[in-house]
Amino acid sequence: MEIRNGPIPFFSLLFHSLKVANQAFGSVLALVLLLGLIIAMCAGIIMGASFFFGPQITLVLYIPILIFGTLLYFVFLTASTQILAAKIEQRGFSAWEGLSGSFIPAIYFCISSVLLTAAWYAVLFAAQLANSSAVVAICTIALFFAMLPFLFTLHAIALRDEGPFTALRYSWELAAKYYVRIICYMAGLFVLALFLGLAAVCIIKATAPQIMLLLMSQVNPLFLLQPSATTITAVIVVCLIYLYITLTVQAFFTGLFLSLDYACRSGVNRESQPAEQADASQPASATNTLAEGVTLKQASIRTDSDADPDTARHLDQVYRAQEHLAQTLEQEEDRMPTILFDEDMAKQLAENEEQMRKQQEQSAQRKENDEPQTIKISDKPL
Repeated sequence: MEIRNGPIPFFSLLFHSLKVANQAFGSVLALVLLLGLIIAMCAGIIMGASFFFGPQITLVLYIPILIFGTLLYFVFLTASTQILAAKIEQRGFSAWEGLSGSFIPAIYFCISSVLLTAAWYAVLFAAQLANSSAVVAICTIALFFAMLPFLFTLHAIALRDEGPFTALRYSWELAAKYYVRIICYMAGLFVLALFLGLAAVCIIKATAPQIMLLLMSQVNPLFLLQPSATTITAVIVVCLIYLYITLTVQAFFTGLFLSLDYACRSGVNRESQPAEQADASQPASATNTLAEGVTLKQASIRTDSDADPDTARHLDQVYRAQEHLAQTLEQEEDRMPTILFDEDMAKQLAENEEQMRKQQEQSAQRKENDEPQTIKISDKPL
C-alpha cells in the first residue's frame, strides 16, 4: 500500500485492507490464542481461590476481573493495530511483540476512552432533561459528528507513541483537516458493509439454515451442556469470519490514518522547504551545469586540510567534479606508455628484433654464397 503518496482512493484502500487482513490473520489469531491463554490462567486462579476460600472470593474479585478483562480487550485492539500497521508498511512484527508492548498503550487508550465516554454521557444526560426524544436524537447525531475527529486516538497512541491527552489532540488535528474525506469514506464503508451483510444473510439462509438459526438465537445452557460437532464447527467458522471482517475494518482505518498522517507530514515539510532552501543557498558560490540540465550548486565548505587531508581531497573531488575528471584523464594519458609498453611487451619486442636481425644476417650470407666467383685478370699492360 503506497501510503506515502498521500490519501488513497476508497476502493484501492478497501482492496488493500482485505489483502492486509489476509496477511495479518495468522498473527492476530496467534494474539487471540495468547490472550485466551492469559484468560484461562486467570480463570484457573479464580476457581482455585473459590475452592479454598469459598464462593465469596469471586464477588470480591468481580471488579478487578472486570477491569482486567477490559484491559485485555484494549490490549487486543492496540496489538492488532500495530500488527496491521506493520503489514501495511511492510515490516516485520510478531504477535508476541504486539502483546508485550501493548499494555502501556492500552492503559493510555483506556484513559482516553473514559474521557470521551464521560463527555458523551454527560451531553446525553443533559439532553434527556428536556424530556424530548427528538432532542435526544439530534444530540446523538451531533455527538457522533463531533466525536468523529477523535477516531484516530487509538492509532495515535499505538503508532505514534502519544499519551492519553496528546493523542486526543493529535487525532483532532489530523481528522479535522480531512474531515469531509473521512465522512465520505465512512459512508461508503457503511453502505458496502450493509450490502455485503444482506448478501451474506441471504446466502447462509439458502445454503445452511441451521447456521442461520444459530446466528439468530443466543447461546443457551443446553448448547453448553450438550454441544454437537456441527454446532461447534459453525460457531468456529462464524468466529473466524467475524475476526476477518473486524481485521478488514481495522486495517481500513489504520491505512486511512497512515496515509493521511504521511500526507499531513509531507505537507508540513513542503511548507518549510523554501526557507531551508533559502538558508542553504546563501553560502553558494558557483553553479556547475552537468549533463541534461542537472545542476549542482557548489558550496563553500571550509575544512582544515592539514588536520584531515582525506576529507579535504574527498570534498574537492565532489564539488570540483569536472576539474577532477580532467585531471584524472590527463594522468591516464601520461600513464598510457607505461600501460601499453610494460616489461612483458618490451621483452617480446626485443625478441622480435633479435629474430629479425638474425634473419637479415642469414639472408645476406645466402646471397653472398650464391654469387659466382670472378677470375682476376692481370692489370699489366701488354
